[in-house]
Amino acid sequence: MNKTIIAWTKVTWNPVHGCSRVSEGCRHCYAEALSLRYGWTKLPWTAQNAEANVREVPAKLREPYSLKEPSRIFVNSMSDLFHPLISPAYRDRVFAVMADLPQHTFQVLTKRPELAAQWHGPWPKNIWLGASIESARHLDRLDHLRQSGAQVRFVSAEPLISAWGAADLTGIDWVIVGGESGPEHRPMPHTWAREIRDMCLAQDVAFFFKQSAAYRTEMGTTLQNTDGTFWTWQQWPDQRAEPVPGESHKFTCESIKAVSLPVQATAPLQATSQPAATPPPAQPSLF
Repeated sequence: MNKTIIAWTKVTWNPVHGCSRVSEGCRHCYAEALSLRYGWTKLPWTAQNAEANVREVPAKLREPYSLKEPSRIFVNSMSDLFHPLISPAYRDRVFAVMADLPQHTFQVLTKRPELAAQWHGPWPKNIWLGASIESARHLDRLDHLRQSGAQVRFVSAEPLISAWGAADLTGIDWVIVGGESGPEHRPMPHTWAREIRDMCLAQDVAFFFKQSAAYRTEMGTTLQNTDGTFWTWQQWPDQRAEPVPGESHKFTCESIKAVSLPVQATAPLQATSQPAATPPPAQPSLF
């Protein structure tokens, strides 16, 4: 297991390694880049190479037992537990470990919620299920997520590469928003993130702003309001912290003038409207 700078979790656990691209959010996958750089996999993460790249790692199954304090654990930061090449028997073993450690919160994130919806579980309250939704094109993943047996359901809108538009968040407990990172990152105007924040406020869903689109991860971690102020939004389903004033930065991808606020200021907790941003042009498919 590894400690991580990912702000919404504490450690990562990878009993599976490798994946294959399923949608445009995978185009600049950090896990693929790391795996190829360090030789953990040899081939690009295409569907054709999946059998060579995706592997179960049973030697890692007992790692969570070594944690001494209750922790949030991101399950398979380097893969997808619901990849179709993961055997049901092995997935059972992963779930058995998670269910056996109720003091920890296991955050299982997938781009394949349609497969997760068919999984028999068990789904105790400490196993959260999340779906990655990078654009309006994949809002149907919300329906699959709702159909799962998970008691806590969340969405990672990272990398957010287009505006969502209106979305029904019924049955969703938490939404994380983040821009893409890396040398080829695509822009994420903060207006897209604000639109999702406003939907969360209106529908009583916890909201977490992780980062802006930038050349490195965890940059521009505050969300700019339409009045130019910046706020730290770090809520979890079981911890609804109030937003607090944060540092300004240059990664908003919009022209609102930055304004600093005193520490004792309070954030507006009602939805604010703003013009929709124009999505970036489509890129050639990689899949």
